[in-house]
Amino acid sequence: MIARGRITLSGRAISYVVRRNRRARRILLKVEERDGLVVVLPRWGTAGRLPGVIRNNAAWILDHLERRDALLAEAPPPLGESRKVPYRGRYLPLKVRNVACEDASVEWHRDRVVVTVPRQGETPVAEVLQAALRVKAREVLARRVEALAPLLRVRPKRLSIRDQKTRWGACTAGGTLTFNWRLLLAPPSILDYVVIHELCHLRHPHHGPSFWKLVERVLPNYEAHRAWLNQYGPLLLIR
Repeated sequence: MIARGRITLSGRAISYVVRRNRRARRILLKVEERDGLVVVLPRWGTAGRLPGVIRNNAAWILDHLERRDALLAEAPPPLGESRKVPYRGRYLPLKVRNVACEDASVEWHRDRVVVTVPRQGETPVAEVLQAALRVKAREVLARRVEALAPLLRVRPKRLSIRDQKTRWGACTAGGTLTFNWRLLLAPPSILDYVVIHELCHLRHPHHGPSFWKLVERVLPNYEAHRAWLNQYGPLLLIR
């Protein structure tokens, strides 16, 4: 169940989202790109405690909200304003065609993206692009996994593409690799870093020294890619 609240911190009115999580052991605070301040409440937690917890962490919350605001200010404007599509580290010009057709479609060219939508009806261009990017992401990521896996002498069993808010990739004990479709918006070197990161988890299912040593062996400058993703990852948006 999701609820919403509002509180004032240092003169700033802040809206927040409350989410209950059965596995949470304590009240958790997060600042997300989409929802801003998010409060995770354990199953047994009471909403009456939230104002006190939020006020006790006011400095941390305000600092992270300011960082979020700064990132959003740098984010690409909505498609209707910019007519640019972030793709593989570039911004491609967007052309929208309204024609007499039943289904929307997307054409990928080296120097532009063409989106065709039905003349009748209201089909959001951003939704059409996101759907097409998820399909494209599976194609690209499957190729990169196939190309990079031999370097680590591993063979994942399954590939999954998801729309995740805070994670770029994951690796299960059963050998399934999961990737965020938004990686397709990043430069190819960043996508490769995440693929290598998750492939290394097939050998080392943790973030201990042996894991990072393996990542470094395959990608010596991985720290630069990791820093790029931490700084610019929140800007990888289709709005």
